[in-house]
Amino acid sequence: MKKEGYIHIYYGTGKGKTSALNGMAIRALGNDWKVKYLRFLKNRITGELTYFTKHQDPNFTVKSFYSSSQKFIWEMNDQEREVFKKEMLLGIEELKADLQDSTIDLLICDELLDCVINKFITEEELIEIIKTKNPHTELAISGHYISDAWIAIADLVSEVKPIKHYFDQGVMARKGIEW
Repeated sequence: MKKEGYIHIYYGTGKGKTSALNGMAIRALGNDWKVKYLRFLKNRITGELTYFTKHQDPNFTVKSFYSSSQKFIWEMNDQEREVFKKEMLLGIEELKADLQDSTIDLLICDELLDCVINKFITEEELIEIIKTKNPHTELAISGHYISDAWIAIADLVSEVKPIKHYFDQGVMARKGIEW
């Protein structure tokens, strides 16, 4: 077990944040770490989720907190958004418990930062939760949003920004590459 677990943040509008988290999970599992993967704001089946489900590793757990709809948040009405918020808050409660679990070596929180943008939790509340992290647990977070407060508590911050992308030419997300 490592002596100290760091906080990693991968943020921005570019493609690759979730891929970075998936790579961390695979690398950690290859070194016999216990990994827990929490998926916020994502409800669709992806190639990596299918792979992890098929190749069950006793050191790996994945949990998604969005099951009420197949819509993106900007497509939801107020009632659907309220249900969605309740699902995300269940994820936040699980996050609180997982941050205290000394058996988890790597805790991954995909799209957690966007729970703030979408007003499911305040930045201050979420940062206070993160500060309770077990000192030996490595924590990796992604999202589109960043602030000086997040940068201050993180040990590693990487921005993922698009320079050029085939989406701009009308190419839609492709199975096996984007999902």
